[in-house]
Amino acid sequence: MEGKPSTPQAVWRRRAAVGRWRAAVARRASRLPGVVAALCATWLAGGCALAGDSSQLWPELGVFVDTAPESRFFFDLPYAVEGDTENRSLEIAAYFDISLKPVLRRSLYETDWARSRYLWMRFGYDRIFSVTDGKQDEPESRGVVEFRARAPLFWRIWLEARERVDLRWIDGEFSTRYRFRLDASREFDVRGRAVVPYVNYEWFFDSRYDAWTRTLLQAGTEITFTDHFRFEVYLAKQDDDVPRHGGLYALGLFAKWYY
Repeated sequence: MEGKPSTPQAVWRRRAAVGRWRAAVARRASRLPGVVAALCATWLAGGCALAGDSSQLWPELGVFVDTAPESRFFFDLPYAVEGDTENRSLEIAAYFDISLKPVLRRSLYETDWARSRYLWMRFGYDRIFSVTDGKQDEPESRGVVEFRARAPLFWRIWLEARERVDLRWIDGEFSTRYRFRLDASREFDVRGRAVVPYVNYEWFFDSRYDAWTRTLLQAGTEITFTDHFRFEVYLAKQDDDVPRHGGLYALGLFAKWYY
């Protein structure tokens, strides 16, 4: 039996239903950054109260400058404040990113430099200034080499693996720190803006102790406001095992400018 031909009214009803469904998805996705932020704040407060770990605020400013389709500079200014103590730290960093293989999807290539590449590397230098218990520590110099690789999973979720080596000079002594991180993220289009929730987990190996010394869990969301500005909010849970056992919770606020 042949189906009845669609009438203009039936076509209109189907289009209206699809429109309502898309609007509902957009409304729910638009609430995602606020939900993530609320969960982060709840986890931060609850975790500190239960575990007794210290809490920190990690504000950060970053500027990305494209030099070519396959490369860019990244200037970073992270800052850390520990509760009501006099412990502070400030990093001044400059990096050069170079793409090894772009993702073969034009839409992503135009949207985001890092998320549009399968393989890319970062080279850079950090200078870290810190104050502990009101006393200024000797600044640390750090060379950085990173390698990142991305692969699609399912439901438009991407998995990124990052390997990083920190070449460190602390109090005049050289050491290295190896870091390995796995990151899962998904990009949503919310009223023409990219919203990217993510979660990642990182392991640290310190040559000074010849041991895995730290783990770091982060969960948050990056929101694109304009072509030149994005804002990221996340919660971090850091656990230290060597040389002493301890941990902390941190709320991160990262403002990014793109040129």
